[in-house]
Amino acid sequence: MSMTKDQFIETLKAQYREEIEEMLVESENVYRLRIDYEILEQKVEVLIRSARVDGLDEKIVWDLLHARIPSYVNYINYKATGKKAA
Repeated sequence: MSMTKDQFIETLKAQYREEIEEMLVESENVYRLRIDYEILEQKVEVLIRSARVDGLDEKIVWDLLHARIPSYVNYINYKATGKKAA
């Protein structure tokens, strides 16, 4: 029995949700009270490259990140606007 494209995407999304959860745990420090966004950013870059190889749209990865770690997306947006203003 073969998977439809939608089923394949849903399976990938579930896989990436798990990876995001692992990345978050690996990026936390001080009794899980703080997230090291620089470490997390490096892991996200690798994750996005993997998603491209797997055929998963980058927007889907960002949506998953935003759903789980909205503060990280805010950090990236702030960082991007800070660079433009400088």
